[in-house]
Amino acid sequence: MAPRLKLLMLLLFLLVTTTQAQNSYQKADSISFSLFKAGEWQRLLAFGTESLNNGEDFPLLRLRLGYASFVRQDYSDALKHYDKVLFDDERNQTALYYSYLSNVYLNRRTDAAYLVSLLDTNVIEGTAVKPFKVLSAGTEGGVKFTNIYERGNSFFSRTFFDMRLGYKLDLSTSFTYFNQPVFNDNIEQPGYYTKLTYTPFRKINLIGAYHYMRSNLRQLVYQNHAGLIGIRYADSGSDLQANFILSQIGDEKTRQYDLKFTRYLNGNLNFYNISRISMVDVLNDINPVFQQTFGIKPVRNLWFEAMVTLGNQYNYAEADALYIYNGFDKTKFKAGANCYFMLKQHVLLGLNYTFERKSDNIFRFGYLQHSINAGITWNF
Repeated sequence: MAPRLKLLMLLLFLLVTTTQAQNSYQKADSISFSLFKAGEWQRLLAFGTESLNNGEDFPLLRLRLGYASFVRQDYSDALKHYDKVLFDDERNQTALYYSYLSNVYLNRRTDAAYLVSLLDTNVIEGTAVKPFKVLSAGTEGGVKFTNIYERGNSFFSRTFFDMRLGYKLDLSTSFTYFNQPVFNDNIEQPGYYTKLTYTPFRKINLIGAYHYMRSNLRQLVYQNHAGLIGIRYADSGSDLQANFILSQIGDEKTRQYDLKFTRYLNGNLNFYNISRISMVDVLNDINPVFQQTFGIKPVRNLWFEAMVTLGNQYNYAEADALYIYNGFDKTKFKAGANCYFMLKQHVLLGLNYTFERKSDNIFRFGYLQHSINAGITWNF
């Protein structure tokens, strides 16, 4: 075949292929736009999925699909489409705006604030998102009941506030108090906790926390310290966090390694699960601890959580080293439930019940403990 004829056939093939691709794009653009204008969100999502499977992927289609999922309160799916747009154009204002709102509705406060730093305006839904602001404040307290004489009823309280120090930096601070009767004495433990969360990049959080506790028992005073460093990755439909905790509780040094996975099963906070596996090393005695939490929102403004923790929980730190109870005893099993109710717009009420099976650390006798804890948080 002559070279000119080969070149002619190649040009003809490219012309036909380009024309078909252009027609396919125009068809996908036209149909998706019509469905978008009509508010046919389910049909738009079905058509968009088919178009993507056929290789028709362009920013306008992703933006329409993201909005359709957002309207249907599937914020994880919305973020999936907006992430694709931002991967190619990190300053796309529409994708940034609705990614911010999606993260807010998934309770990802730090990830949402980071996106404001990329927007041309800090006014979201008519409200200015300020770089420096007190975000919330509150208090909680509760009683732990036991079924033996050797351990009396314990008391725990916490006062806290959270604030934004910039679009990329958050601060959480708590003042705590724990009291546990032991025979004819008491363990008294006032404490201070602070946590910084820094978001250097979209989806990435760096976490640092410090917890100080002063324990008094039988005229002895222990200065207890715990420090945490961690990293968290927020994907469209899940979060993954890894952290390391080093603590000095009494005379014992503890190393704790955590891996926590959060999954938004419906793309929102209507149904979610949190799984955490920990390796707790107390004086080279290594124990695995597994914690599983399921959360559900049955009606508007009401959430329930059920959780179980398995393993030897001696010197075990929870919630980014926020909860550490310096007692004599080991917790062998723990299960409980949380209830949260959003009262109006700013007030969050919380109620917790926890059942624990515990063992004395010296004499090895076992006993049961029941805890009831209530709290209130004001969101500014």
